[in-house]
Amino acid sequence: MRPSSALILAMLALSIASSLMHWPLWPAAILSWLATLRLARQLPRASRRQALALGGAGVVFWAVALVRGTPVTLLHALAINQTLLMMFAGVSFLSMAAPSVPTRADTTQRDSFWGTLFGVHLFGAVINLSALFLFADRMQHDRRLSRRQAMVLGRAFPAAAAWSPFFVAMGVALTYAPGLEFTALLPWGLACALALLTLVALDTLRVKGPFTGYPLEARALVLPGVLALAVLLLHTAWPTLGIPLIISIVSPLAALLLAPARERRSRLRHQLDHGLSRLMPQFALFLAAGVLSSGLSALLASWPEGPALPFTHFGHLQAWLTLGVIVALAFVGIHPLVGVTTLAPLLASLHPDPTLLGMVFLMGWALGTGSSPLSGSNLVLCSRYGVAPREMLRWNLPYAIVGWLACGAILGVRAALS
Repeated sequence: MRPSSALILAMLALSIASSLMHWPLWPAAILSWLATLRLARQLPRASRRQALALGGAGVVFWAVALVRGTPVTLLHALAINQTLLMMFAGVSFLSMAAPSVPTRADTTQRDSFWGTLFGVHLFGAVINLSALFLFADRMQHDRRLSRRQAMVLGRAFPAAAAWSPFFVAMGVALTYAPGLEFTALLPWGLACALALLTLVALDTLRVKGPFTGYPLEARALVLPGVLALAVLLLHTAWPTLGIPLIISIVSPLAALLLAPARERRSRLRHQLDHGLSRLMPQFALFLAAGVLSSGLSALLASWPEGPALPFTHFGHLQAWLTLGVIVALAFVGIHPLVGVTTLAPLLASLHPDPTLLGMVFLMGWALGTGSSPLSGSNLVLCSRYGVAPREMLRWNLPYAIVGWLACGAILGVRAALS
């Protein structure tokens, strides 16, 4: 096992133990920082620049806040996103439980469009980016995807961020919307995902041309179904356990149990040797975003009057406008994580409804990453499967606008019912 992988594995174990025993998380956070710094020079150039920019801005905020006598301690910067890193490391094991690839004949069935649409969404909800590779590798022809294939995969997969507890987006929402309850959020997240999937289907079906997809079989529902049920049951039985903690415990165990028996040992070895170390770009982003968000929080804590916001109340209209900001930032290459971690401290003074705020964060993640050609998942499609970023921008701009309007309708329904 690589040293960086060993550090991440130790971090995961210590984070789980600390959360269960109510110990401080900063010792586990130190392991996260050590693992990331150890491979800092091996990070992709774009990831390194983004982390340095975010972390640098956070250091400036902290410097000003400390001069102003902020009551927030520096340990906040060290460990603010540690539960997210714990969850991210735990969820990464679920790639071990990915189903075996079907034969080529299986991918030409007449229902392959709907199988692909719901399949990449459901598997993406559990095994995240691994689902995108699983589907795209099987659907490509000469290392290329058609427009229709790229539209389905690039949009249906991140739409799961609106509701899935296995998406790190959920951990972000639970962290930056204090008081948010997963069970209260789930129906609205599912409504958002259904609306976005409907838009994807309508937009894709109007494009002419054949579609070679990846059909969804009934047995394929076992993995996402078992995991989702396990999380809900554990959260109901032990409500004091946070969703990120439950996910971090359930994911590695479920991966070992649900992995193909003949491949279990080899998949585990691959995860320990390579899977964990590949988390470094995401770790760098989350750690840097934590420095930025905590620095902004520290600065605001030293500034009693606070900044002048364009509104004094955070209702459903303000939530819809905030969603538009997150999606617009994502479209120009600013990850929704950065948008969320920057906006959350600013909105905290308005004491927003946690469920409403969580809806905005998850909707922004689902729509922003699904529409932006600069998101991580869409960049994978562009760079690996011959999709032109300029073309994806042209395809996805209408989807972003209509999706924003659809999410606004869902927010409006909630306002009418509340």
